[in-house]
Amino acid sequence: MQLVQTVAPATMAITLDDAKGFLRVLSTDDDVLIASMIVQATKHVENLTNRQLVSATYELYSDSFEQKMPKNPIQSIQKIEYMDANQNYIVLDNSLYYLYEDLEIGKIEYVTLPILPTTHKKAVKITFTCGYATIPEPILAYIRVKIATFYEFREEFLIGTIATPSDKFIENLLNPYKIKEF
Repeated sequence: MQLVQTVAPATMAITLDDAKGFLRVLSTDDDVLIASMIVQATKHVENLTNRQLVSATYELYSDSFEQKMPKNPIQSIQKIEYMDANQNYIVLDNSLYYLYEDLEIGKIEYVTLPILPTTHKKAVKITFTCGYATIPEPILAYIRVKIATFYEFREEFLIGTIATPSDKFIENLLNPYKIKEF
């Protein structure tokens, strides 16, 4: 399985103004640094939870149709394609599958599966969009605290040695959102 982001998020989970308000920073001197911290905190949460926070589009390549979606929540599936014997992609009619959610993990159910004429590692390509319409407040709270930790220990942040927040309450904010199957 290979996952490729084709359209990056247009925004971040937390705005610069929101982060600066939480940090009580009034000047613009650290805007670039804080923006970098927002990106890193968002990536950190996405890695911990196995979720996509802000809408993005991906292509998932696999050797079979049977696939759990690796980025959740799924907003839509643009198309599913499969390789023919000449290794050209053919679009699967969207009436032959549907998306459903099982324990907050997007899954695809097929009405009829075509036979894959090839055993290529990229025999199936699923193009989909995922991310929250509204990010849950506990996730946003965790990101704000993570940014505050980065900002307080900015020297460690800049050299890449800062650890995650150690307060169990803060860590527990993410527990209901963690997908552990991947």
